[in-house]
Amino acid sequence: MHSIIPAESRLQLVADSDSEVETYWFQSNGFVRAITGVSDGPVCAPLFRYRFLSEDSIELIGHDGVAGTWTGMRIEGDLLRAERAGKPVAFRIEA
Repeated sequence: MHSIIPAESRLQLVADSDSEVETYWFQSNGFVRAITGVSDGPVCAPLFRYRFLSEDSIELIGHDGVAGTWTGMRIEGDLLRAERAGKPVAFRIEA
């Protein structure tokens, strides 16, 4: 199945606060590397698998099962917009 997420791309969260850090590197082999946390504070770097649910939806899968679901994904300029846990999110697409 094809997704709108560009292969081998990096997505940087466009956050409401300057302290929130969330970056995802999607790889064509089905893995996504992530960095999540806060600036100048604790961060973690999990490795997930991702699975397409449809052309505009994916699941991130960690060692404990589904870690998150992004639905309604769409590209607007250099942003990928989606819903996650019922809330809108936006990520800047970087090569």
